[in-house]
Amino acid sequence: MAGKTLFALLLSAALLCSTVPALGGQAADGQTARRGRGADDYLEKAPVAAPPAQAQQDMGDPKAKALFESNCSRCHELSRPLGKNKDRNGWTNTVTRMQKVNGCPITDAEAKAIVDYLVAVRGPAGK
Repeated sequence: MAGKTLFALLLSAALLCSTVPALGGQAADGQTARRGRGADDYLEKAPVAAPPAQAQQDMGDPKAKALFESNCSRCHELSRPLGKNKDRNGWTNTVTRMQKVNGCPITDAEAKAIVDYLVAVRGPAGK
């Protein structure tokens, strides 16, 4: 009986340890796990297929695109935000959360430029 209890405890510990990276801190692949998710992530509509890569490259301000690529790729793949469609308010909430909660080292002006870029390539412009 004691052997079964010990086995159950060890199995539970192994399962718990395998899920810890998803709860915060450093993920197994070396990227920071997502923290501080907002309601906008849960309420968004199903992602719409991204335009072809060349079309995305031609859209938006090149300087803002460079800011987006150099800062957002520090913690996650760029395909993550580029696979979503949000309006200006949704992108503002997301970028502000990355800046204020997750610690992305960007200024407010850089955050605004990144939001403008994301609205241009992955959201209805002007909202």
